[in-house]
Parts: sequence; C-alpha cells; structure tokens
Amino acid sequence: MLEFAFRPDPQRSTPVYRQLAAYLSGLIDARRVVPGERFPATRELSAELALSRNTVARAYRVLVDEGVLVSHVGQGTFVAAGRPGASGAGSVKAHGTAPPVRGFAWEGLLSARTARIAMPQGAGGLRRQAARFDFSGGSVDAEALPVNELRRVWSRALASSAEVLSRPISPFGLPALREEIALSLVARGISCEADDVLITNGVHQALDLVGRALVDPGDTVVVEQPGYFAAPLAFRAHGARLVGCAVDEDGLVVEELERVLRVRRAKLVYVTPSAQSPTGAVLSERRREALLDVSDAHQLPIFEDDYDSELRFQSPPIAALKTRDPAGRVIYAGTFSKALFPGLRVGYVVAPRSLLGRLATWRAISDFSTDGVAQAAVLELLSSGTLERHIRKQRRLYAVRRSAMLDALANCMPAGTTWTRPRGGHAVWVTLPPEVGGIELHARAQADGIVYARGDFYSFEGRFANSFALSFVNQSVEQIEAGVALLAEVARGLRRGTAPGPR
Repeated sequence: MLEFAFRPDPQRSTPVYRQLAAYLSGLIDARRVVPGERFPATRELSAELALSRNTVARAYRVLVDEGVLVSHVGQGTFVAAGRPGASGAGSVKAHGTAPPVRGFAWEGLLSARTARIAMPQGAGGLRRQAARFDFSGGSVDAEALPVNELRRVWSRALASSAEVLSRPISPFGLPALREEIALSLVARGISCEADDVLITNGVHQALDLVGRALVDPGDTVVVEQPGYFAAPLAFRAHGARLVGCAVDEDGLVVEELERVLRVRRAKLVYVTPSAQSPTGAVLSERRREALLDVSDAHQLPIFEDDYDSELRFQSPPIAALKTRDPAGRVIYAGTFSKALFPGLRVGYVVAPRSLLGRLATWRAISDFSTDGVAQAAVLELLSSGTLERHIRKQRRLYAVRRSAMLDALANCMPAGTTWTRPRGGHAVWVTLPPEVGGIELHARAQADGIVYARGDFYSFEGRFANSFALSFVNQSVEQIEAGVALLAEVARGLRRGTAPGPR
C-alpha cells in the first residue's frame, strides 16, 4: 500500500483540506497512483495522517468535483480513468510505446518552509529575448561597459593571485578586498575597518544570511511596500511574518512603522533609503532621524540595502543611514553588480563584529566563500580607480536617459497617469488611472514587445497591479521615446476600450 507523506502547514492560509487535495492530485500526476486504483477510505486515511475524517472527505470531494477522482457508493473512491494524460493501470508495451514511468511526488516531501515560498508574480516575465523595448529592471547597458579593461582585470586576477588559486578563501572574503571596501566607504560617510566587512554573493546572499542569523519562525519583519522583491522572499523563507510599510516621495513612512510597533514586536526592518526600490525616492532627513530613534527605542535592527547609491542625478552624494549609527544598529549591504553587470555576484555586508561572525558561520555552511577570481578582479577595479571612472560615465549617461523617460511620459501617457521623479536608482515608478487596467496593459504591452516589471512584482501582498516600474538604463533615448509612445498608445486604447491588437 502506498505510504502517504502529507504534512499540513498550519502557517499557510490555504485550508488543510485544500492542501491535502493538492498533495493527492500530485500523487496522481506523478503516477504513484494510477487510473482505476482505489484510494483509502476516508476513515483509514484520516487515521494514517492524524487528520479529521471530515478534512479527508472534503479533500476527496474537491478532487471528485474536479474530475480527478470518482466515487462509487459502497465501493470506494478511485482515480478517474479519463484524467488527461493518464492511461490504465498496469499498462504494457503496445504499438511500440513503453509503459508510463512512475514519477516522484516531490510536492508531498517538501519542508513546510519550502512549500510556503514561491517566486513573486511576474518574476518569469522580466526577460524576453525578442523584446523590442526592454524596460525591465536589473539590467545595464552592455555597450557602456569598459569591456577591454574588464578583460585585462580578469586576466590579471587569474594570472597573478596565488592566494586566489592555491588555497580556499575565508568565508569573510579576501582580506585585501575587505580593506579596499572599507576605504571606499569613506565616500558614503561610513567609517569602518576591514574586520567589519564580510564579502557575499551579492545583496541576495546578505539578505539570506541576516535572515538565518536573526529570524526565527513567527518573527515579524517589516519591509517597504512597494519594495525590492528579494527581501520578503528571503525573510519569508526563514519563517518570518511580513508586515508591509508604505513609502511615498520621502521614502519609508516611519509614522506607519511606529503604528505597527505599538501592536507587535518586530525583529528587523528592511529599507532602501538612498534610492528606494522601485520608486527611487530618497529617505528624508527628518525620517532618517525618526527611523533611528524608533530603532533605538524598540531594539529594532535596520537592514540598509544601499544597492544603487552610485546612481544619483540631482544632488551631491547622499550619506548612508549607517553614517549616523555609532551604536551599530544598522546592517549595511552593498553590491558591485549594479555598477558593473548583473552576473557579477560580489557584494558585502558591514555589521557589528559580534553579528558579522555569526553571518560568516552561516556563510561557511551555505557555500563557504565568493568566487576568488571575481573578488580579486573587483579589488583591482577598486584600487586602480577604474570602477569610479566607470560610475561617473554611467551617471552622466543614465541622467540623460532618465530625463528622456520623464519627458516621454509627460508627452505621451494618458491623463491621470502619475510617476515618480527619482533622484537615484534606475527606474521610474508609474501609476495608471483606475480605468486603465494594469494587468491587461502588461499583457498587451508584452504582445507588442514591451517588457517591464508589473507593480505586484514588488509586493509580497500582490498589491500595486495598476503600477509598474520602467527602467531607463538599458535603452537609448530613441528607444525610450518610441517604447513609451507605443505603451501610451496601448494604454489610451484600453481606456477607450479600443486597444489595438499586437503589432
């Protein structure tokens, strides 16, 4: 008899009978039970799984209603013979066809925390090879990269660094790179030493390590909404209960955070103060002070993601929140992928040493260290000044494209559309008027070869479907103007109910 490995997850909002129905359906899809085979009686299965008989009966009814199972009074419940893609049990070779192979019902074997997480809506639509206009985030202009210099730097890193090639690298990272990062952070107003720096595989790993070190299942973590998609994904993976906090043109609304903290204890708050993701807002001076006061009053650590601080367009350098942190309440993270290219998975964390050692321990458990050649190459880029020169060129190029994006939106988008005017970052946050459906616009735009990230991609709650982010860094001025004009044409058509078909 088949052993049932189902375990309900009490933290999921899905009712247990629905969870059980999905598990049983997965067994059938994997051919662990085949058409015509009898399922255990509800009394038998409820005893085996330690569930109420009513829960099992409701799960069976769901599958009967969906045509997955058939029930015969006095005989029992069986897998439906007409299930799509199914064939009879015990089939043998016929007409040269091998019998179907039984799969493995992995869904029923997943840990509870794995079953709870999923990629956010729209994650699969961020890249389209055939896109005419690519306004998706996370990309750079490859033509603007100093390719020849990068080639030389990587060659030198591979050829000359015995430390990189001959022995394992510490989970903390290359000492020389940690020292160079500490020196470079002076420009951000941060005073630290090499021993305060941990090298990571980008900000994503920094989020994961901090989640491992601080978050227990059931702990509350506050994140910006809309906000960077990877933060809630990482914290939820460690069992966090997420609470969203609004942002506006001055960044995180700290007053809302204070209201949250009056009714529940939070373990961590995640912010992007220098260039809020995805709106580009800068956390105001008043709110920075208020956020630090709240952190001190509630013993609430702050995760400062400084992912895109290099891209600023209308102001002198914006000091990091970490600069006002003599008590060590701010965990500061940065990355080199935004300034160079997305595939460069080299980032870093600056944190109190008592916490940094714990992060390094988790790092040793997960993957031990970041690619040594990439670390050595970044070290060369920093110490030679190549990276700083490239960032200055990027800033000038992207400022022009940002202006083109704002002008195109102003000239083309239908009345009632609003958008941010980012002082930093790489995208403009656009909100449609209510009569233009964001989900339908996204589908029509994709059909016309326009790729961008829908607003609900930036919300763990599935909100902001009528908003979207348009990245301006990966397209020329001409492409920006043409792409926004076409997007606006589709939006106006939807508003009138006469949207043209794909061209």
